[in-house]
Amino acid sequence: MKVVLVTKIKNLGDIGEIVDVKSGFARNFLLPYHKALPATEKYIKDFEDKKEDYLKKAQDEFSLAEANALNLEKIKLSLKANAQESGALYGSVGINEIYDALQAEGADYVQRSSINLPDGPIKEVGEFTINVELHPEIVKSIAIEVLPA
Repeated sequence: MKVVLVTKIKNLGDIGEIVDVKSGFARNFLLPYHKALPATEKYIKDFEDKKEDYLKKAQDEFSLAEANALNLEKIKLSLKANAQESGALYGSVGINEIYDALQAEGADYVQRSSINLPDGPIKEVGEFTINVELHPEIVKSIAIEVLPA
């Protein structure tokens, strides 16, 4: 299915590009979340008429993400978890725990889906670095310290 992107999407394209995607991806994600329009003559004409609005909205989102990135740099999380004497955790620290800790620190602009654990859930005591994607072009790393409870 061909669609016209109205927002920049990582690994897919930029605003205004006509891309070919699987119909399920378009129906279930791109179209309902207003990230793309079907690539018909009517929608392409509508996009061209509103292109300036889409570009301004994208610039505003980028500026907001930059400001949030500066706030995120100041955060260092310390999480407590039940651990064995060897340092291995009983369970793990995952995205949900990190998200809750970020919300408690006042980082309510971070979405749960934007947290990326490169090595999977944390299963031992120590210091770790995770990535938070605030915008397709802005990915910030934050430090997490897991302490025994």
